[in-house]
Amino acid sequence: MMTRRILILAAPALVLACLVLPNPNAQVQSPDFKEMRHAGVSFVYSTGDFAEVKIEALPKWTVLENGEGIDEGISPEHVCFNLKDQRPLPALEQGARYFMPTYSFICAVPLEDSSVKDFSKAYPNLDAFAAELRKILHERPDDLEHQKEIPDFPPNNASPSIVSRFQYLAFRSGSGILFLTQYSNEMQPNPVNNEELTLDFQGLTKDGKYYVAARIAITHPSLPKGIDFTDQIERDLPEFNYLKKEEKELEGFSEESFRPSLKSLKALLSSIYVEGREDDSTRQQGRRGDLKGRESP
Repeated sequence: MMTRRILILAAPALVLACLVLPNPNAQVQSPDFKEMRHAGVSFVYSTGDFAEVKIEALPKWTVLENGEGIDEGISPEHVCFNLKDQRPLPALEQGARYFMPTYSFICAVPLEDSSVKDFSKAYPNLDAFAAELRKILHERPDDLEHQKEIPDFPPNNASPSIVSRFQYLAFRSGSGILFLTQYSNEMQPNPVNNEELTLDFQGLTKDGKYYVAARIAITHPSLPKGIDFTDQIERDLPEFNYLKKEEKELEGFSEESFRPSLKSLKALLSSIYVEGREDDSTRQQGRRGDLKGRESP
């Protein structure tokens, strides 16, 4: 099983989200949402979806320090937010083994680092992902035909086996792309299941100074509970028709039928704000509106 580096440094107090009414001085607190603020990054999440949020501080680590050919962990110093969900992982009940369970997190990664001479050489993958994402957001293709064209940070030791429900999504400080995926490095990837299905968001702030990345665990009641409940599904090679069929099935589900609902998770991602990276007029917009989620025009 792949493990992520987790170094919990602090868990700041969670502040109840303030709902800004037409009178900006009149504020009402909602018990259903909380706002996380730390290191200039904030977002609003539903307490029905996540029990808590913990902070993970990741140190600067360049390719020069790590060596060529190893991509995982290469990035400037940044902060990630780990969201605790209540999803069971039945495969882990049988002990540790290799598969790709989803862990929910949001990261804001700077695209500038004055401590290195050449950002692109110090962080080649991040720089390349940002360039490719910038191109996608500028050209806005209706669909990405090949999965390899989709930038996906942070790198891991697996590849996406599916890409479904691809769309564009605006957030308070910029815009990005959103899709459902599942990771594998197997010749016959696991069929879509509720241990590995992932909602993936890749975004850039308006000024291009931050890369915003998120992967969130998402499930659906019609899917197998985990990898041990997929044995009856035939895995055909080299056509991979079983994965193509499941991509289409995911397209047909309503947003509200996912858990957490896709609508709720899109609202969370839409609420992300990187301090100082948006106009004052945008900053005054009500957070209640952000909770509804919005797609970029």
